[in-house]
Amino acid sequence: MMGTFKTGPDRFAGPMFLRALVPALISSAGLGVSDVADAVVLGQRMGETGLAAISLALPVFMVINLIMHGFGSGGSIRYSRLLGEGNPQEAIRSFSFVIVTALAAGILLSLAGNLMIHPLLSVLGAGRENRELYEASRIYVEVIVSGIPLFFGAYILNYYLRADGSQKLASFGFTVGNLSDLFLNILLVLVFDLGAAGAAWSTLAGQAIAIVIYLWALRKPDREGILSFHPALPDIREVCSCYRLGFATSSQYIFQMVFLLIANRMLMKMGGENGVAVFDLVQNTSFLILYLYDGVSRAAQPLISTFNGECSSQGVKETLRLGYRWGMAVGGLGALLVFLFPQALSAIFGLQSAEAIILGNYALRVLAFGSVFAGLCILTESFCQAQEDEKGAFLISSLRGAVILIPCALIFSMAGLQAFWWMYPAAEILTLAVYGIWKKCSGSSGTAFDTERVYSSLILGRNDNIRPLTQEIENFLEKWDAAPSQQYFVQMAAEEICLLIMQKGFIQGKDGYIQVTLVAMENGDFELHIRDDAVKFNPFALNTAKADQGDDWDPEAIGILVIKEKSKDFFYRRYQGFNTMVIRI
Repeated sequence: MMGTFKTGPDRFAGPMFLRALVPALISSAGLGVSDVADAVVLGQRMGETGLAAISLALPVFMVINLIMHGFGSGGSIRYSRLLGEGNPQEAIRSFSFVIVTALAAGILLSLAGNLMIHPLLSVLGAGRENRELYEASRIYVEVIVSGIPLFFGAYILNYYLRADGSQKLASFGFTVGNLSDLFLNILLVLVFDLGAAGAAWSTLAGQAIAIVIYLWALRKPDREGILSFHPALPDIREVCSCYRLGFATSSQYIFQMVFLLIANRMLMKMGGENGVAVFDLVQNTSFLILYLYDGVSRAAQPLISTFNGECSSQGVKETLRLGYRWGMAVGGLGALLVFLFPQALSAIFGLQSAEAIILGNYALRVLAFGSVFAGLCILTESFCQAQEDEKGAFLISSLRGAVILIPCALIFSMAGLQAFWWMYPAAEILTLAVYGIWKKCSGSSGTAFDTERVYSSLILGRNDNIRPLTQEIENFLEKWDAAPSQQYFVQMAAEEICLLIMQKGFIQGKDGYIQVTLVAMENGDFELHIRDDAVKFNPFALNTAKADQGDDWDPEAIGILVIKEKSKDFFYRRYQGFNTMVIRI
């Protein structure tokens, strides 16, 4: 209704989400295959000893994950928000600071890990009394620690490419790297019998291949994204801000590391090598299910951050709705397959003794049941982080990763080895209950911006819709005490750009849609966000040179020339198949 300033319907969130979903799921499936590859091939070659070695090394991966996902997720959310606000130079600077800091941290960790390999193995629980298990663990951990910078580079680049709108590239590089890991695992471990060293080197090779693909593609001048690297000394404040945002989610890896150290020691006492082997089977199978939820959240997260930058509450809500729906669908399917066919997974991972197989089948079915609740936790945590609700994300992460999970592990272990596995569903259900109570008591609005300061309208691309649009914009500007010059130029910018989109962007005979969002900033400025489903068309690229300076001057661009001169900032990008513009006046 005219004059109400209510956010209009969002036509773009659905197509944008679905465009990002398939590449994200492919990457997650590839990541799941890569993460279980070492366990599968070592299980096939070395049986329970190989699986136990992988399980003992898992805390090392948690330390790696803590840092690379903290920088990657937090930095990419910051990057998406800056682009949504129309600050591309600041976004690129932030990326450059993050990647330099992360690689420097990776080199230092690699050196420290190799210098202290024997104390590290002792902390991991690899005792010298089982010589075969100790040597397999030592070789595997040494190689993995040496490649920490490769992990950081590959994963952080993947996060930023998704935020930059290059989901297909991110998915392609990630998938090729992970499939290379799987192929090399088979070749080095099963064919050349290199054991734990072959499994570890294949993992590093997969990360290196992914990095090469990303860097090669970033050099192509015709790609849609703007991501690039500008060497500079890091701004510590900016880097810490990015990591703090990512830490809300990556902190789960601290908790997982503590949990793994405790669980491995308990299982060694309760079930010996078989108990730890089954634990590794359960952990790796959980990757195959939970990474599906993670893939959906990775598709949604950059969109939520972008819509927050644009102050589009409807875009955020629609993305959340689709995220939960698709997450529960694909994750639920994965859980169902595990529940129906646990015997196949026990065989694939190389369990050999009858006792281990019976225990493994039972534990997998319990895991499948609990993974539905785990998926809800993962999606909610990720969406909290995307909306910069650090408290909510950290609460879920800490509850399900340690505060509730570790006591559950201790309590259920008292009832025996079979009861131990029920800690998974118990911890997830209790986490959801506590988070729900906290959310209700906190009274949070769930938005990162003041919806009262936002006007949004979706119009069909016809000339007769322009006048009602400008009238509503005028009413909104008057409500927020815009200066007369601001009122004139904001209305002019909206009208001029929408008319140009209709004339030059939409295919003749086809009416498209234009989403116009106007934000009253706290500092007195106004931000105009425009998105359309026209063919690729950048109004700011029109030739605005003076008529006497060139024969190809476009007379229709005179309005764009005025907008450029009178606006504080203007920015265009082609994002997820749609044209997106930001003008600050």
